[in-house]
Amino acid sequence: MKKKPLIAVFENDPLNRFIYQRMLDLQSEKVSFHIFGNPEEGLELAKTAKFDFAFIDLHFKGEIYGGVELAKKFKSISKNTVLVAMTTLIQQRDSERAKSEGFVTCLEKPLSFFDIERLLSEIKS
Repeated sequence: MKKKPLIAVFENDPLNRFIYQRMLDLQSEKVSFHIFGNPEEGLELAKTAKFDFAFIDLHFKGEIYGGVELAKKFKSISKNTVLVAMTTLIQQRDSERAKSEGFVTCLEKPLSFFDIERLLSEIKS
């Protein structure tokens, strides 16, 4: 049996977290996931969980971490995790900044499961 990818989603908007929760619940046979509105909880879990992917809101507004700072901290804890940036409206500078900060790509949110599934298959191949 093939291992399901373990995904971390860092999103500070409650409505988007709800959408991702519902969407990923419907795909639970394909992926395992955790959705975090609090970056500290996700960083703590990353110390023991082996996340395959972390989808991080590029403009995350946390008390301690913004999206880029969160990505750097996450990568220092979980070196093999593929980082994917998300933003509400992709602008050229967002995409360029995301790639320069270690994200593999920047996607427009809210993500559809099709976007996630396509990205997972592209990165695996």
